[in-house]
Amino acid sequence: MAKGRILAIDGEPQSRTLYQELLGTDGYYVRTAATGKAALAALRREEFDLVIADLACDGGGEGLTESIRRFNPSQDIVVVTAQQEVAAAVEAMKGGVSEYILKPVNPEEFLLLVNKTLFRQSVRLEHKKLLDENIEYHLTLAYYQKCLGFLKVHDLDRLGDLVLDTLMELLQAEGGALWLPAYGGTPFRLRCRRGLVRLGAGEEVFQPSESERRILLSGQPVLINQGASLWLPLLSGMDPLALIRVEAPAGRESFNRTDLKVAATVGEFASSALNNVLLLRSMEQNSLRVPRKEAYNMAFYRDHTEKELNKARRYGRNLSFVRLTIDNYQELSNRFLHREIDDAMGRLIETVNSALRDADIMAMAAPDEYHILLPETDYWGSLVAQKRIRKALKGTLSVSDLKKSHPIELYMRSASFPTDGQTFEDLSQAATQRLSALNHSLFHRADLVDAPFWNIVGRLLGTPQDYQFTDGGAKVSEALAKHEYGLRCRYFRMPAGRLDEMMRAFCREVVESSRVRGIIYRGCGDFERVRKSLRYIDGLEKSATSLFLLGGSKRTSWDYQRIVAIYIDAERFEKIPFLLYLNEDYAYAMFARRRGDELVGFHTSDFYFVENMITKLQEQYQLQAQI
Repeated sequence: MAKGRILAIDGEPQSRTLYQELLGTDGYYVRTAATGKAALAALRREEFDLVIADLACDGGGEGLTESIRRFNPSQDIVVVTAQQEVAAAVEAMKGGVSEYILKPVNPEEFLLLVNKTLFRQSVRLEHKKLLDENIEYHLTLAYYQKCLGFLKVHDLDRLGDLVLDTLMELLQAEGGALWLPAYGGTPFRLRCRRGLVRLGAGEEVFQPSESERRILLSGQPVLINQGASLWLPLLSGMDPLALIRVEAPAGRESFNRTDLKVAATVGEFASSALNNVLLLRSMEQNSLRVPRKEAYNMAFYRDHTEKELNKARRYGRNLSFVRLTIDNYQELSNRFLHREIDDAMGRLIETVNSALRDADIMAMAAPDEYHILLPETDYWGSLVAQKRIRKALKGTLSVSDLKKSHPIELYMRSASFPTDGQTFEDLSQAATQRLSALNHSLFHRADLVDAPFWNIVGRLLGTPQDYQFTDGGAKVSEALAKHEYGLRCRYFRMPAGRLDEMMRAFCREVVESSRVRGIIYRGCGDFERVRKSLRYIDGLEKSATSLFLLGGSKRTSWDYQRIVAIYIDAERFEKIPFLLYLNEDYAYAMFARRRGDELVGFHTSDFYFVENMITKLQEQYQLQAQI
């Protein structure tokens, strides 16, 4: 066993070798560092009995010893200095440095000084240990008494707030945040935040890197950002429960080793309490969850929704509400027996339940109407959930007996808190209005549900004979005119360059609403030309919207995250320019044919139509599903 642990800091390689050989031969564990930065990093990772620091390291002065003392006020330090720096060494000793020795180092004097310093330290520590143990005992009791309060809280959000408040008080910090693993384990999603915590763009969702995951699985608090922040992972066995970040220590630049010990103590209690709350919540969900072939009643559903809405208001979260209706239920009732309809509805409920997360619940408002609650889900997330449900239901939507079978016509629309309203009634009304608008959607009026993407485009654009051009624009045939509906679905004629202007307008809108999630698809033949015509590329890269260019004449690779060129060997992308734009607030689609220097075609703001055309495009070309 080593006589002691020593950290030697010197910018000269020969000096570091000397320390390593002298002290190592004498039975000490020695670690060396060439810079102050490397030394502080070593001090954060390990504990040392003595630090030997060359005052000339990192340019000289007392900054290095001051940084070490700030991190660990009780750390013993011996400074090594040249003859002309004796005054600086004396000043350093006034600041708490134990001893100094002159260069060139005399090996015998050096070892004698180290042994004397460590002996003096051991005597002092023996006396201090008794006092510290007494103080630490009382402090630990105080910490335990504070942390016992965790075990009395059974609400997840209240517990998160209490843990953060306790850490901020004990560590004298100004802010804290807590992330919980999302459904499926990763990534981590922000659950609670207190005080003056600073969250960067995209930090509401935290996807740990491999090195960060190792820190998480260690279960030990660590310092980051040169000690300005402290991470505290909470574990249950080897499973991550939560990640806590405490930051902005009050009246000082960084947290220290004592803070790490306090955080570890709080973390033990917080892990136990959080694990108990999560187990209780899981037990409640499992005990309340109805069989897969059944749905909750509306009394329970409404009460549960009101509780989730209160949490969403208090903690600034999203929540979505999906309304599902059987549009032809009366027709089915006239064709089939109640038993056959009940069997079909049971299969439908079971399939929908299988596509939902554990926290999502489904309730029956009427035989032909169901409500689905999606906690912590924004409107875009509700579109993803609807797509998942439709995919699960594909091929099962029918009622049948021994002689006949009839399809179930099912429609879904959603509303989200806080965008569409603040109350249950607001969300229900918004979802109802969107459902009623489906009957007027081009997707249903033109019977496009089962048609492939390009077949729909062909039907909308017609043939050149369907257009009559005048000085004022273009008149379309009756076959195409039936697709026009108010101001939402119209045919147009415009200069070809206007398409690039529209793209720039969309890009500006994306940058101005950078936190709104969305997706843009543009069909084109020349990726590079379109890229050069774009504006606000830096802003696009920082936004929550992705732009995909499809088609192209050759494969292209760009160093962008949000602007992606996908080469597809198909002439249609060049011959039929198109634009599909969908975000949480609105939608737009345009399909056109070239006529000289002009584009003639069809455009619409029909949300349901755009949503389904994007889905068809993704499925046909096996694009990464965005909704």
